[in-house]
Amino acid sequence: MKAIMYVAHGSRLPEKNREFRHFVDQIMQNRPEPCQKIAFLEKEDETMAIVGESIIAAGAKEITVVPMLLFPAMHATKDIPDQVAQLKKQHPDVIFRIADTFGAEQEVAAVAAAKIKATRPDQDAAILVIAHGSASYTEPRAQMQTVTASIATQLQLPVALGMLHGEPNYRIVATELAAKHKNVHWMPYFLFQGQLVDKIRAGISEISGTQWHEADSLDLDTAMITAVLRKITEVTP
Repeated sequence: MKAIMYVAHGSRLPEKNREFRHFVDQIMQNRPEPCQKIAFLEKEDETMAIVGESIIAAGAKEITVVPMLLFPAMHATKDIPDQVAQLKKQHPDVIFRIADTFGAEQEVAAVAAAKIKATRPDQDAAILVIAHGSASYTEPRAQMQTVTASIATQLQLPVALGMLHGEPNYRIVATELAAKHKNVHWMPYFLFQGQLVDKIRAGISEISGTQWHEADSLDLDTAMITAVLRKITEVTP
């Protein structure tokens, strides 16, 4: 039997986990696997180990692990593969496949562009897209540079990139934009509004000299489902 395990970061806020389950439920409806479950990296009663064992107990012999993450940083490149390795050690007869992250897919960039466009930037406004980033991994930044180029093409406006972690630091970029533009529209490139977006918002509020306009986050937009499905298809025979 083939199965899918979707792996999300998890939130301390129960309502955010419920929203994530609803988003993943819609992905599940587009897949034929009879066993599909969600695991959380930060939820002790639904860890990859617990959910993986339950999937295997149900009879799964092939499991596609789908990181519900935007970019390949620590969780996607180390934490999830390490957990899969532990399951594989306990169940050497089970085949595991790990899908790629989906944050650089065209559908996700299109959602971001639509969120920014909804704030009605004029031709003289500056656009700043802020992602999580990583101080240890370079791939998230490389992928985000591709994303911001795509957003710029869709908006026909220059788009600057800032990172919460790693370079370019969002506060430095935001300060530079504020010194040159009367209006700056910023968009948190995160799956949903949460504590990290709150942290960025607080940082932005401390920078004066311009009028700030906040766009919505990706907000688990259903338009991204196609991107996740593509990543599953790429690794699942």
